[in-house]
Amino acid sequence: MNKNIKLFLKFLAFALCAILLFVLGFVSYILLSYDRIEDNLILEVEEDNGEEVVAINQELTISTYNIGFGAYSQNFTFFMDSSETVDGVLMQGYYGKAISKEEVEKNTVGAITVIRNLNPDFALFQEVDLDSTRSYHINQYQMIKASFSNRNSSFAINYDSAFLPYPFHDMIGKSLSGIATLSKYDIQKATRISLPIAKDLSKFFDLDRCFVINEYKTANDNKLIIVNIHMSAYDEGGIIRKQQLDLLNRYLQEWHDLGYYVIVGGDFNHDLITYNSLYNFDFENNVAYKEFINHKKPNWLQMFFNSDGSSVVNENYRIIASANAPTSRDASVEWEYGKGYVSTIDGFIVSSNIEVINIETIITENGNKGLNHFAYSDHDPAVMTFKLK
Repeated sequence: MNKNIKLFLKFLAFALCAILLFVLGFVSYILLSYDRIEDNLILEVEEDNGEEVVAINQELTISTYNIGFGAYSQNFTFFMDSSETVDGVLMQGYYGKAISKEEVEKNTVGAITVIRNLNPDFALFQEVDLDSTRSYHINQYQMIKASFSNRNSSFAINYDSAFLPYPFHDMIGKSLSGIATLSKYDIQKATRISLPIAKDLSKFFDLDRCFVINEYKTANDNKLIIVNIHMSAYDEGGIIRKQQLDLLNRYLQEWHDLGYYVIVGGDFNHDLITYNSLYNFDFENNVAYKEFINHKKPNWLQMFFNSDGSSVVNENYRIIASANAPTSRDASVEWEYGKGYVSTIDGFIVSSNIEVINIETIITENGNKGLNHFAYSDHDPAVMTFKLK
């Protein structure tokens, strides 16, 4: 009996040592493989017969769409998202990667088709995967480019991670992803600017946040700056997001001083319409779209505006967001009208020398289920019509 116990203890010690070595080795692998992408990086512009200059006093359109790496079907929930119902019930998302390859293909094609039908002059996309476990290694950027003719494009990596073995029940794996900008006009220059990110261990599991400056020549020998941005979401208290906005503001001031036309579009991960003086909402309990909602505001969502209508954005710019319908849903629960939490976090920051004619959320629909909103992503796209004055 004593001999058997000794053998068992030796085996147990060996197993524990093996597990410890594996954990230490994997942690070392994560630490050694991590490196922030170069700041102020000039990007390759892919040209395809774009128009040379952007017209003045002519209606133009721009769209922004976070396609959620093709994973967010209406029954998809994300493991990092949590929420609480108004009755105090806690909800938690489940998946780390898309439910299936077929879902990724369906959602990616659906999202592309929505934007192709809009035919915008400028199209901004976020969470576009090149080669990721979570999206079954489908190159979504190639799919986007192949679906649009006569478009110039730029692409910036903002997520290049080693294999991440979490959540354990549905591991994210390896990711290579970024943000894409397509336009009917020649991109004179595209530059990737690194945004501030967390300095603790969470940086190993979050995106390498950035924005991309796309420069265009205008018919009056000025410049149009189109910025594609995807800000942080899960920083507690919005501390990192404030730093990111401070950096963006420095660029906004510089461009204003130079007299450029400027549009910053993308996923701001802030509520863009509550307390926004451009919208005459009666926000009961400070909640927009109350008819959609039976959940409390999730902890990750920050307000862009203070209750007095002020914001941190440069006073020479306006925050333009669509108020006809929300652009984002809470992914801690499956999508169903009137459940979960919704908000408008996708939109545009626009300089005062640009006339905004219209902006709206494009409501996507899953024909198989007949459910309006969020057919192909946890976001719906926003499209804005504008003129350079």
